[in-house]
Amino acid sequence: MLDVSFLSKFDWNSTQLVQKKLEVDLKLFRPNFSFEDQIQFQVSGNVLEALCQKATNCDTIRLYKGPLDWTRLYPFSFSLEKKYEEWLQDTYGNTHKLDERRAVFGVNLLTEYLHRIASFAPEHIQFTLLFDDLDWYAPSHLAQLFSKMRFTHFQIENDPFEGKVGFVLFDDKDFDEKSYKLIDKVLKEHSQKVRFLPQEMIPELWHNLDSLYVVEEKLSKYGKRGIAGFEAAEGVVHYL
Repeated sequence: MLDVSFLSKFDWNSTQLVQKKLEVDLKLFRPNFSFEDQIQFQVSGNVLEALCQKATNCDTIRLYKGPLDWTRLYPFSFSLEKKYEEWLQDTYGNTHKLDERRAVFGVNLLTEYLHRIASFAPEHIQFTLLFDDLDWYAPSHLAQLFSKMRFTHFQIENDPFEGKVGFVLFDDKDFDEKSYKLIDKVLKEHSQKVRFLPQEMIPELWHNLDSLYVVEEKLSKYGKRGIAGFEAAEGVVHYL
């Protein structure tokens, strides 16, 4: 891996710089790293930019390899804990600290950081991510965490969700125990081969789908509009 962290010495192997696919290391979990440190962030972004200028043949970069929910392994700082409580209140209207919610917050924080770092690279670069802890999650919870709304510009190398049927995801605030059970039921019926579509992205992601599963009571106006378009294109909708 090529070091593009705050501590990088720019001493990259010249044989790697000519490759089309590279893997970089942001060293996000070294001692004293902080998602809130803007100086560290700016320096890492500048180092990534310098790497792309040297690696002129590169078109794909693995930006991250590690845990999807880093909060299981690393404690929150006091300020992050406060942000977490504020996010709980804003999203759910309460501050109940459930494991599923903490994971959503952690993945949001990670992907927002990675998106900002990726903005330092040229537009033609395709960024990929690889997560090494997916067996930890229930499939329905993983489907929520892997929402394309969180990974808009990234390709997840080991994304397990793809198939000829789709399931329309709802907002995080609308997930409850019943929601997870419905998702698990559909996944089981289709041997895990299900594509999950955020409501705002239905038209972008319905290509090659034969049918969609929808929890009608959780549809937003964007979801209803997207479902109408899918049906107009002769897609089949199953309401749950």
